[in-house]
Amino acid sequence: MKINSIKIEKLYGKYDFEWNLREDVNIIAGDNGSYKSTILKIVSSICEPESILDEYYVKGVTISMTDDIVIKFRSFRDSLLRLKKDAANDELLSDLVTKIMADIEGKDERSLADHTLNASIIAIKKANETLSVSNYKKLRRYNLISTFDVPSGEDKGSVLDQQLAKLESEYAYYLSDLTKQITTRIQQNGVVNMEDLEDINAHNHTFIEIINKAFSNTNKTVDTTQSRLQFKLGDELLESNKRLSSGEKQFLVVMLTVLLQRKEESILLMDEPEISMHLDWQRSLIDNIKTINPNCQLIIATHSPGVIMDGWEDFVVNISSLIKTSN
Repeated sequence: MKINSIKIEKLYGKYDFEWNLREDVNIIAGDNGSYKSTILKIVSSICEPESILDEYYVKGVTISMTDDIVIKFRSFRDSLLRLKKDAANDELLSDLVTKIMADIEGKDERSLADHTLNASIIAIKKANETLSVSNYKKLRRYNLISTFDVPSGEDKGSVLDQQLAKLESEYAYYLSDLTKQITTRIQQNGVVNMEDLEDINAHNHTFIEIINKAFSNTNKTVDTTQSRLQFKLGDELLESNKRLSSGEKQFLVVMLTVLLQRKEESILLMDEPEISMHLDWQRSLIDNIKTINPNCQLIIATHSPGVIMDGWEDFVVNISSLIKTSN
């Protein structure tokens, strides 16, 4: 599943945003403070789906996706009387009225009419049929990368360290699954030949080749004899990936995230993924992602000219062309 279009109404009560997306690569650029990161966070909230933070003061969001799926978010800040009037011409607000009336059953509705309501609702439809959140989550695969090397506030290293540790754990399960696939082939055929082994491990081998090439300048390589992601510095085994640089950790977070999509049709939102990365890594970032998962739809907010080098300039749109002051 991928995103076809994004429409946001009255961001901060003032701005409208509309963006028609490509199925492969989408890069949004713009000045600091132009709401690029905010847009990605809102899209992530809808993909989850969960309520959008009140601080964004968004009136509505509509995301159209492949497979005839449409997700709509609507918020309301006014009196119950106003809500009932507006609901006459708004299906989502009508559903919101029903929800609120159920919540206030037995209470004095007239007294509530003088108070400001702050409520929101999300609806998901597939070909005009209502789709439950649980069924929607079975259909979609998405990730958000917005992780910087800052203290976590806990005694567990940086936020980046925590994100990498989580992905390392998932990678260990991924390697275990590859081993199970080999065992299954042996049980079925009585033997596993070299062609079978290469087929099962091809995806992981591509990932390791990309990592080893990127880390070659610092003489680090993936130790493929381990059952988890572990590096050697020359002949020395690194006991912890916390010894890696911020840029190396950031690079690993991106590549592991894409690897663990397992080549499935996926959405990857990335907010300034180039932070701390060497320029050469920035230039090859999109190519590496598409090599590991050709079925991944990229939605990137970036300041870096390095990310858009080598043929990606035509995929860039400036946020100023997508956002306008609401009437």
